[in-house]
Amino acid sequence: MKFLLKGIIAVLFVLYPFIVGWSLTHGQFVWVSLLLIGLGVVRLLGKSNSLLWPLTGFAIICGSLSLLSHNHTWLKLYPVGMSLGALIIFSLTLIKPPSMIERFARIVEPDLPASGVQWTRQVTKVWCIFFLCNALIALTTVLFTSMQVWVIYNGFISYVLMGILFLGEFILRKRHQRLHSSNH
Repeated sequence: MKFLLKGIIAVLFVLYPFIVGWSLTHGQFVWVSLLLIGLGVVRLLGKSNSLLWPLTGFAIICGSLSLLSHNHTWLKLYPVGMSLGALIIFSLTLIKPPSMIERFARIVEPDLPASGVQWTRQVTKVWCIFFLCNALIALTTVLFTSMQVWVIYNGFISYVLMGILFLGEFILRKRHQRLHSSNH
């Protein structure tokens, strides 16, 4: 049941731009504000990984400020906060290793060699740059574009870019490992 709840929460966060886009075009931002607060509170109370707290906190803040100010811009700012939160999370793992990408890599390769650790550290830095750029683009869509552009970028394009970066890193890491192992 706990796994199912986490899955539902994750899906709702992924679908968030589409939910916001639909609700704002129909003048219904209050329930989306409540949904965002609720998802944040459930994640917070669900004993989730403390690394997710920046994302959780920003969900609660954006939903609350939207309700209190009756301003839907706070709802549109959540993807900016997601990217900034991810930037914080990934950056913190550079300060206190293992890096985030090393953590992901060790799921598949528990015995990651030293060269792999160094590689994943560098890739974590690339992800930090990505999240900073993504936050700036998401903010641009909030401030200077239509709702349709905001939904398309934050609900689709940003996820495609993350997928390309993730897949590209995986392929390059495997290539790096083959080259490094053949040199020894």
